[in-house]
Amino acid sequence: MVRERVGDWRLAWRFALAGVLAGFLVLALSSIGLVDRPFYATQDQLFPGPPPDPSITFVEVDSRSQKALGTFPWQNSYNARVINYLAKQHPKVILFDIPLDHLTGVDVETGEKTDDLLAAAIKSAGNVVLVCTADVWPRAEFSAVAASVADRSLSPPNAADVVRGVPLRPKETCPQNEADESAFLQALRVLTGTGSPLIVAADGSSAQLGSHRIPLVDGEMLINFTRGSDQACSYVDAYNASCPDPKLITDHIVIVGSKLIDAGDVYSQAVSFSHPYDPDTGFCPSSRKVCMQDNQNYGFRILGDAISTVLTDRYVRAQPRNSVILSVLLFSLVVALWVYLLSFRTAVLFTGGVLVLYYGAVFLLGQLGYLSDPIYAPIAIILAATFSLAARYVLEERERRKVERIFGHYVDPRIVLQLAAKRSIEDIISKGERRDITLLFVDIRGFTAMSEGMSAEDVQSVIQEYLDEMSSLILKWDGTIDKYVGDEIVALWNAPVDQPDHALLAIRCAYDLVNQAPVLEARLASKGLPPISWGIGVNTGPAVVGNMGSKDRLQYTALGDTVNTASRFCGAAPAFNLLIGWTSYQACADFIAVDEMPGLQLKGKSAETFRLFKVTAIREDRTSPWVQFPTDAALASYSDHRQHQTAKAVVAVTQDGA
Repeated sequence: MVRERVGDWRLAWRFALAGVLAGFLVLALSSIGLVDRPFYATQDQLFPGPPPDPSITFVEVDSRSQKALGTFPWQNSYNARVINYLAKQHPKVILFDIPLDHLTGVDVETGEKTDDLLAAAIKSAGNVVLVCTADVWPRAEFSAVAASVADRSLSPPNAADVVRGVPLRPKETCPQNEADESAFLQALRVLTGTGSPLIVAADGSSAQLGSHRIPLVDGEMLINFTRGSDQACSYVDAYNASCPDPKLITDHIVIVGSKLIDAGDVYSQAVSFSHPYDPDTGFCPSSRKVCMQDNQNYGFRILGDAISTVLTDRYVRAQPRNSVILSVLLFSLVVALWVYLLSFRTAVLFTGGVLVLYYGAVFLLGQLGYLSDPIYAPIAIILAATFSLAARYVLEERERRKVERIFGHYVDPRIVLQLAAKRSIEDIISKGERRDITLLFVDIRGFTAMSEGMSAEDVQSVIQEYLDEMSSLILKWDGTIDKYVGDEIVALWNAPVDQPDHALLAIRCAYDLVNQAPVLEARLASKGLPPISWGIGVNTGPAVVGNMGSKDRLQYTALGDTVNTASRFCGAAPAFNLLIGWTSYQACADFIAVDEMPGLQLKGKSAETFRLFKVTAIREDRTSPWVQFPTDAALASYSDHRQHQTAKAVVAVTQDGA
C-alpha cells in the first residue's frame, strides 16, 4: 500500500530540505516587502490595548465649544482664561497641544491685550508645555515664558497606513525645541522633575530617561494605545470655569487639544475602539455621526497614550528580525519533516494544531506587550506542510486514478471525487450512514400513454430535452442526482455533503423546475415535439445513504420510508404542482406559503398518519414579498403548446382527406 512508502526515514531528509526551501521562500517574500501590509495589519490586532490612564485628563476643543465661542481658532484671551482656570486646580503639567503661532492683538470689545493675557497665564502657571513642529511653532511671546517647547510629531504611517509610535528625538523640529525631544517627553520631565539627559543605547534598542528604560523599535517608541477615554472636559466648560469634576484636573496630567474633525489632527493608529456619537463626550459631532473609522484617533489623545506608556512602564516590544528568520526556518523544517512522517489525516491535524498553538502563543505574548510575527512563520508552516503533502499526493495519485477508472462510469462526478478520496475498496463499499436528507422526485404526467403513439426517435428527443433541463436545474441548486428511472428523476440534498438548509434548497429547485416550463415547452414546440407536464414531490426526513451495490456496480443512493413517501408525493402531485410533507414545511415555514391537502390518499399511506401540503408561494427571505408558485404560467404554456399541436394535427388530417 501507499503507506508502506510514506514515512521512510531514508527519504525524510529530502522533505526536511523542502521545508527549509519553503522557509527561504517566505523570507524572500519578506525581504521584498510583498506582504508587509498584511503583516502590520495583522500584528496591529495583537496590541494589548490597556484601559485608559486615570491620571490623564483631556480638555477638548469640540463642536460644542465651537458653537458657544465661535469659529476656531479663538482669541488668545480665551486660551489665557482656560489656562488660568486649569492652573487654579493645580494640575501636575499642562500639555497645550494647540500651536500658539499667531497673535490676536487687542479685543475690540473689551480693549484687552489678548496676547499679553495669554503670556501672563502661561508664565503664572509655570508648568505649561507648548508644542511645535518643523513647520509651525509658537510665537516668541509665548515660548519664552513656557516651561518648555517640544515637538508633537508622531511616527510616519507604516505599510498598513497606521501610526504605531512616536520618535523620542524628531529628525526635524522647531528652533524653540532646545532639547530636541518629543512633547510627551518634555511633559514627563515637567511632571517628574527629571533633568537627566536622554541616553540612547549604541545599538538603538533602548533609551534611558531617569528611571525609565524605554525600548525602541527602529529608533521609535511603540505606543501602548488605550481604547479611548471618557475622562475629559470640554474647552468651553474650562473657559466658563465649570468642568464637571475639577478633581480630575488636580494632580493630573492635563492635555489640551483639538477634537474638531476638520482641524486635521486625526491619525490612524494600531488599536481600534468604538467612537460614540454623543457630541458632549464622544468623538463625532451630532451633525456627522459617522466621522471617523474605529482605528482613527486625535493626535492629542495619542500623545496622552505615549505619556501613559512611559509613566506606567507598560511598553510594547516587537520581535527582532533575527528571531523572525530563525523561527521561520525552524518551523518550516520541523513541520515539513513531521507532515511527511505522519499519516495524511494526522499530518493535516498536526499542521492545524501547530497553527492554533502558534497563534495562541502570539496572542498571549501580545497581551504581555510583545508583538510577535503573525504572518511569516504561519506562511512557512503552511508552505512546508504543502510541499510534504504534495510529495504524498504523487505517491497516492496512482491509487486514486484506479478508483476513478473503476467507478467513473457509474456514479455522479462529485461522488467519484468522494470515492477517489477513500483509502481502500472496503471503505468504498460501506454500509452507509443514517442522516436527515431531502428527496425530490419529478416525473412527466401521463408520459407512458403518450409515448405509445410516438415514434421512438420522438420519445427519445422529448426525454432528452426534459432530462437535460431538469438535471441542470437540480445541479444549479446543489442537488445530487440519485438516479433516472424512465421519465422520473430522483435527487437528494444533504448528502454526501452537509447542507444545513437542504429542505429550502430542494423547494427553490422545485420552483425553478416549474418556472422553466415555458422555456422547455417552446424548445419542444420548435422541434415539432408534443408538450409535456410534470409533477414534483419533496420530502424531508431520515434515510440511509451510501454507496450501495457490488464491487462491479455501485450507486450512491438513499433508502428508507422518507424516500418512498417522497415518491408517493410526486405521484399524487397534479401537473406543475409541488407537494411536500410536514417536515419539509416545518424547515421552510418562513419562506413558503402552502395549502393543506386534507384527505388525500396515497398508495400505502394512511391519510391520518401524515400531512400533505401544496406550495402556493415562495419568497427570498423573511422580509421579501411573496412570489406565487408559477403553476398557472406553466399550465398556460402547456395549454398553448397543446392547442397548437392539435390545430396542426387537424390541418394535416384535412389535407390528407382532401
